[in-house]
Amino acid sequence: MNYYSAYGLTIESEFDLPELPTDRRTGVAADVVIRRDDVDPVPESVDGVGGRRIHAEPDRCRLSYDSIGTFLVEAGTRVRFDPVAAELATTKLVRRLFENEIMGVLLHQRGVLVLHASAVSIDGKAAIFLGPRGAGKSTTAAAFHEQGYALLEDDLVAVRTDGESPTVFPGVPQLRLTTDAVEALEVEHTTRPDDDGESEKRYQYVDEVPDPAPLKGCYLLRDGEPLSLERLAPRDQLFELVSNTYTVGLLSDTEATPAHFQQCSTIVETTPFHVLRRPRDHHQLPSLVELVAEDLHSHSRGSVDTQTG
Repeated sequence: MNYYSAYGLTIESEFDLPELPTDRRTGVAADVVIRRDDVDPVPESVDGVGGRRIHAEPDRCRLSYDSIGTFLVEAGTRVRFDPVAAELATTKLVRRLFENEIMGVLLHQRGVLVLHASAVSIDGKAAIFLGPRGAGKSTTAAAFHEQGYALLEDDLVAVRTDGESPTVFPGVPQLRLTTDAVEALEVEHTTRPDDDGESEKRYQYVDEVPDPAPLKGCYLLRDGEPLSLERLAPRDQLFELVSNTYTVGLLSDTEATPAHFQQCSTIVETTPFHVLRRPRDHHQLPSLVELVAEDLHSHSRGSVDTQTG
């Protein structure tokens, strides 16, 4: 059996998931158990997208993938996988399904807000970067990592809002970058695109795993000049959080809409939220890192006016 630690959870898995941090503690009960088991596929009569069909209800979600198999996620504690062929269970494609879509559903069932974003820890304070696909979330996180700041997550950001303040938990310690970003940032030790079956992406695995960090800033990435921060209106903050929720398509079927609205509202009420406007120029990334780091430090000093530019 394999034991891992991610998103504040201890995971016991029948399958090898080498991208996750290994949990070497003994005598610790697992929060999540992953097993190979028979699972009825989602009927083909259910409308699917991109070869995936989903049937969701409170505390139970089945996901069937054409030519791969079916996953059953239950109560935020159990995952069962029924592959169409045994050898598929060890492929990178299936591992990434476990570590992204399946984990996103599981965290959602546990009452965690799951955002499609990237996050870094800046001197123990979390900053989240939001934006549509291609906005540069991964590149921005990589720029911070190259400057010595810790990566919390790239792609699936888990935020708990049930404590004293919203807290971001470290997830899968890897960056997913375009070849241009790898070359511009001079990132070393990445996978080759051919290794991953994704011609435009390279993966960099990060050794260190930081502690959970209180959320102190949300940044919506937008193109433009000059490099600047602009306060976002509260109603727009709420819209962006909902739009960038990883599991937004499951909210109605899982009866989670009221709880999700409260989670997003808590972040709006407690966390500074800015538009981070910047030119698409990799040479500007060190200045971007400096600007955001200073912004987070200003919040810690109790600064009222954090707008620049």
